[in-house]
Amino acid sequence: MKCACRRGRPRIAPAYAAGRSALPVRFDEFRTGAVHHTADPEVIVAEYEMTGTVTTTGRSATAAFVLVLRVRDGQVVHWREYQDMAAIAQAFVDER
Repeated sequence: MKCACRRGRPRIAPAYAAGRSALPVRFDEFRTGAVHHTADPEVIVAEYEMTGTVTTTGRSATAAFVLVLRVRDGQVVHWREYQDMAAIAQAFVDER
């Protein structure tokens, strides 16, 4: 299966925009934790947190993320992101 992430900015941007607009989430805060340089000069690892509110439940959550990014000739050529899915899923639970 081919990933849209291998097709360039003109195809990636609309796909991500559609995905974000479909999420019932308002992103409230973004905090950078750390940026780690690696032995490979093209690769960095970043830690960050995002806080958001699920508009359908009114619940807020903060989730940790780790991003592995490869940049070559000024272009992002690889992006891999790891998320705290349990924290995100909990905010979608309506406990009313």
